[in-house]
Amino acid sequence: MSLHVRKSVFALTLVLGAMWAAPVRGQELSFGYQVQHFSSEGDSLNAPLGISLNFAAPTSGMLSVVGQVDWSRKSESGTLFGTSLEATANFTTFAGGVRLSARGNPSVTPFMEALFGVMRSSGSANIAGANVGSGSETDPVLQLGGGVAVPVAGGFGIFGQVDYRRVFPDGTGVNVVRFVAGARLSAK
Repeated sequence: MSLHVRKSVFALTLVLGAMWAAPVRGQELSFGYQVQHFSSEGDSLNAPLGISLNFAAPTSGMLSVVGQVDWSRKSESGTLFGTSLEATANFTTFAGGVRLSARGNPSVTPFMEALFGVMRSSGSANIAGANVGSGSETDPVLQLGGGVAVPVAGGFGIFGQVDYRRVFPDGTGVNVVRFVAGARLSAK
């Protein structure tokens, strides 16, 4: 395991420990559908199938500690000269950080987040059903973004957010734009 990955895991462990010690009141659990767009050196990839789960625990006033896990997948298949070709890529991210929420208006809550963690990327390729290659790597990731949460009834609400991620693999970095929409449960 590289030094970057060890530092990321250590930081995430600290964030999760702080969340465990937080009071129940005001905690939020969010679940949503996500789409990611990856780009690096003129190449790009859309991962249209994904889910995101995050947990936020208030620390004081507008500030919360956040832990997040998400997964996206891109799969393509086709036929070339009567031979089937398939390729699949999976992206799983574990991150933690802080959320700043402006809770002054009861009908809408804008928020901003800064998270740091790791992204595990894996992929495989098959020709005529035979695996011709696969690989994976885990790299540090920095995520900055924000969105809006709208209460619907009681502790149930909906949210939407847009994030920018920078993935730091060895060599060239990767830029990611992430869109998430879903439901949020808040403890009152």
